[in-house]
Order: sequence, then C-alpha cells, then structure tokens
Amino acid sequence: MLVPGRNPVLEALRSQHRVSEIFLEYDIRVDPKIAEIMDIAKQKNIRIINQNASQLAKIAGEEPHQGVIAKVNLEAEKFSDKILHDRPGLYVYVREAQYEHNLGAIIRTAEVAGVAGVIVAPNQDLTGVVARISMGAIFHIPIYSGSLFPTIKIFRHDDLPVFALEINGTVTLFESDLGKDGLLIIGGEDRSISQEIALQCTQLIKIPQFGKVNSLNMSVAAALAMYEHVRKRDA
Repeated sequence: MLVPGRNPVLEALRSQHRVSEIFLEYDIRVDPKIAEIMDIAKQKNIRIINQNASQLAKIAGEEPHQGVIAKVNLEAEKFSDKILHDRPGLYVYVREAQYEHNLGAIIRTAEVAGVAGVIVAPNQDLTGVVARISMGAIFHIPIYSGSLFPTIKIFRHDDLPVFALEINGTVTLFESDLGKDGLLIIGGEDRSISQEIALQCTQLIKIPQFGKVNSLNMSVAAALAMYEHVRKRDA
C-alpha cells in the first residue's frame, strides 16, 4: 500500500505495521511532522528515498501527498471465532463500500469510538486513499476480512446480536439494543440488504429522518450508530 500525506505516514510509522520505504520530496520544509517522520524512520532503519515533485506526483497519482509517501505492508486478517473470543466488543462490517472515502471515514470514526475491529468483504481493496481519508486510523484499529454470512454465523454461534442499519428498519436507533457487543452491519451505498441477510439479524435499525432527502451518507450513518453504541454502553 502506498500511503500519501503527512498525517497518515506518521500514524503508519507510529503503528506496528511494517513501513518498508518512504519517498520524501527534495528540499522539503522540515516542519514538526516531517521532522518526526524522519526521526522515526531513522530509529526503525527505514530507507528514505528523495524524489523531486514530479516524481512524487507520479507515484501518488491524483492523490495529494504533501511531500511524503510511505510504502506500508497492511493486509486484512481473516476474521474468525478466535478473534472474537480474544477481542470482545462491537465489530463493524462494512458492506459494499464503493467509495474509498466512505470506507476511510468509517474506519476513522471506528478507531476514535473504540470499536473492536472493522470487517470488510474479501474483495474490498485497502488503498492509500482509504488510509489517507482515515487520517492514519487504519493503522491503529484491527482490519479484518470475511464474507458476510460466515461472519454473521460466528456472532450468532456465540449468541451475540447482529444489528443492521436499514432505512426500512423495524426499530429506531434510539430504541435499539445497540449498547451491546456484537456485529453492526453498515449497508451498501446503493441498495438495501437482502431478505436472507435481514432474517439473520437480531435488529434492523433505522435512523429517524425528518428532511426531504431520503437517506444519509453511509459514513455519517455509521458514525451515528457507533456513537449511539458508546452512549448506550456507558449509560
């Protein structure tokens, strides 16, 4: 994964993930973040490769890089019942995130809200864009991979609730049991969950809406639900 931007690169270096190389712009102004990036790279014996602006732009593609890009080894671990037993809590399953910005924003909120882990579909790419939008939170929260039905089965086997956010849910966010540990499924951006999935859920949760637009952004809905979990859990 190529990670552009000062904050995401710095968080990658502060984490336990392996950073193999750092591309740094020639004659970059050394502010506190760049200084810390250089110091940690030196401590960890990470190679710094100086590049001119055009070379960095080519590496970063269309992404803003702020003069620094890191090559980071990050792969989603396969979710299992052992992980659930070793790390209890609320897990968020992100289903069909077509836009990397939404996935990055969900991961950022999940890390800040103290969620136990984020689970993505096996075909979901974890990219530098996701890392940048998450502001580096992706390096501090466990990211797992798993197909939806087997993942639900793991939670149901342990008698843990499975919640799904749905515009046509049967219980409101505020009336739900979302303070409990379990699985929270964040629906896709363009279609509802299937009837087969709905039948496996403990509660289908809707967020009350009072305006003329008929849906919330995926990452906004996820943030509201995660913090409702925090509110109910700590009440």
